[in-house]
Formats: sequence, C-alpha cells, structure tokens
Amino acid sequence: MTLADEFLRTKERRIIYKGQEVWREHRFPIANKQRVRVTIESYNSDWGGLGRYHYFEGVGLMIDKQIRVNDLSTGFLMLWPYSPPWEQLQPPYYEVHEIEEGWYYFERPRKWISLWLREPYKPIELLCLTRDGHIHVWNVWCKEVRAIDGLYNCAGMIVEEIESGFRYHCNDGYPDEDFNDIVFTIERCEE
Repeated sequence: MTLADEFLRTKERRIIYKGQEVWREHRFPIANKQRVRVTIESYNSDWGGLGRYHYFEGVGLMIDKQIRVNDLSTGFLMLWPYSPPWEQLQPPYYEVHEIEEGWYYFERPRKWISLWLREPYKPIELLCLTRDGHIHVWNVWCKEVRAIDGLYNCAGMIVEEIESGFRYHCNDGYPDEDFNDIVFTIERCEE
C-alpha cells in the first residue's frame, strides 16, 4: 500500500507508514504574540525526476487570527523558495508588490498571501496572533500559481523535534516518498 493509498484511507492528520510517523498537517504549538523563524534548508521538487514538469514546492502556514511579516498580515501565508514566476502573477488575479529586497508577495482575491523569496535560505521572522495556540503547517506545491495543492496524495511530512521547534522533511504530491522535496524548520524566537 502506498502513502497516497494510506492518506486516502483515512482523514487523520498523522499516520504510521513503513514504521515512521507521517503527517498530512502538523500543529505547531505557539503562544499568542509569539515570534517564530522559518528557515528553508533545502528544496528539490522535480516531480519525481521526470524533468518535464517544474513544480514549485513551498511552506503553507495557517492560523486562527493573524500571521504578520513586516506590514503584511494574513490568516494563510505561503513561502516559496523561488524568484516570482512573473508570467503567472499578472492582474487582474493578483496584486504583486516588493516589500523588501528579495521578497515579493502577491495577494489572491481571498487574501491569501504568498512570499516569493529571491534568497530562499534566509530566515523569515513572523509574529503570530492566535486564540487556539497553534499554527497549522503543511507543505504546498503548484505547477501554476492559480492551482495550489497540498494535504493529499503523497504530500506527507516527517516531523522532527529540534531544540526550539520542529524540522519538516516533506514530500510533494508525486509518489516517490523520499521526503526531500522541501526541508524547513520553524523555531520559536527568544523574547
């Protein structure tokens, strides 16, 4: 049975697959007004090595109140370790802005915010406002910016606890189960 079959069989956030805990979506515990640092350590999504598809692999974060970065705030933030795909970010669907050298963001009509990072390994600090005490974390991917996917097929994560947070080893939707398509950490910042 494949990882995709296991995820189809259950609606659980976590399953045991081949002796490992694999998460569809992880809840990162956080205090209200806590700062976190997200660092992308590596990314290698080539859709199973086929070479004919270029998929963008990213980090999806959702919170019950707000995630703030610089002057932006949203309930759903995506971080992409790529330069912006300008040809896919044209009006009227998106508003595209540069907020810091190397950080571009676009807003979708539903107020999702995506940050496209020219320096993908540079850590990003976020301020988290929450009532229920956690950030929903998952890996997202897309072939075209208008069609963002995640949470199904083989898009699982192996979650490793580290000193001040977690490291996420992610698989995109392609069923290769290598968990190296994007690796990132989320760490609580010192107050």
